[in-house]
Amino acid sequence: MQKPPLIPSLIVLAFVILMINLGFWQLDRANQKTDLLVLLADDNITKVTDAKQIKTLPQYANVNLKGRYLSAPQLLLDNQIDNQVVGYHVFTPFLIEGLGTYIMVNRGWVAKDKLDQRDFSVQTDTIVLQGKLNHSPQVGIQLGEIELDKDQKIQVMTYFDRDKVSKYLYENLCKDLSCIVSHRVLLLEKNQDQGFKREWQPVVMPPEKHIGYAVQWFSMTFVLIVLFVYWVSKLKD
Repeated sequence: MQKPPLIPSLIVLAFVILMINLGFWQLDRANQKTDLLVLLADDNITKVTDAKQIKTLPQYANVNLKGRYLSAPQLLLDNQIDNQVVGYHVFTPFLIEGLGTYIMVNRGWVAKDKLDQRDFSVQTDTIVLQGKLNHSPQVGIQLGEIELDKDQKIQVMTYFDRDKVSKYLYENLCKDLSCIVSHRVLLLEKNQDQGFKREWQPVVMPPEKHIGYAVQWFSMTFVLIVLFVYWVSKLKD
């Protein structure tokens, strides 16, 4: 029996392994999206009483935080589009009571042409905030570096550099080593005061689409194997 050529066999094997892995990756993404949709529909609210919860709770978990806003610094994330209008997302630091932990609160979107610095002021009394935990906003390509000035109470950022923002807040807000600056942010709920326009529903590809992509990868794998076997069988003739 004639053996199939080595190089074509290795190429086919590599493609088979790749496409099977892509198929299982899509199935895994489908499971993740299912869990995310369940979480987004969950109305349960977790009262945060331990700093570890900020790290361990899943993305979009509903939480209650007791503490107070700080009047400065206010960080404005530039180039945020809403209905084709350019504006900012307003981030304000919030100190969680009893935990020594600061978290940035995204208070929502405001149009750039309606910018009034007086609108960014906050009450610094102790309050209870409700919102969704989220990762800090990221961009695919970062052009240049952001510069944060400790003397500026209101600053504009072209993108949210998580590490640089955390370091800046730690250096300007923390007084001792027990202080914590969270890498996560809180998306302020619509019914909360001292906020701007808030539309937090993320665009989520449904799990069915990922399953469909997985079926396509597995189908192409099957077709490739059939064609390869057919080709090998013809080599005997």
